Amino acid sequence: MPHVIRAGHADLAAAWREFPTGPWRWGNVVARAEGCFLGADGASLLVAGVVVEYRRPLHAVVLVSLGRQGTSFHLWSAAPVERTDGVKRFLAQVAREMAAFGAGPLITTNISDLL
Repeated sequence: MPHVIRAGHADLAAAWREFPTGPWRWGNVVARAEGCFLGADGASLLVAGVVVEYRRPLHAVVLVSLGRQGTSFHLWSAAPVERTDGVKRFLAQVAREMAAFGAGPLITTNISDLL
């Protein structure tokens, strides 16, 4: 499963209020964030987005969570989506945008070519 872990803890409440919506473009792919949902405990954030790849919309939800290692980014398993390059780029973009909310440098990822 594609993932990114960044050092430090991002301010998820601020991201919930101010996360950019895009659009972001990569070749034949366009994506945008459609909404953010903050968990009741304030330690998780869902970023829902749509990724259009070759005229086909894919609805991806990125789970941003705070843990011992820092801020982690994964595709939310409750909303299955095809793991295309466009969906992985959207995940990477969410991780990149969270730097503005305090997420630190990259610790580990399996999609380094997309960051």
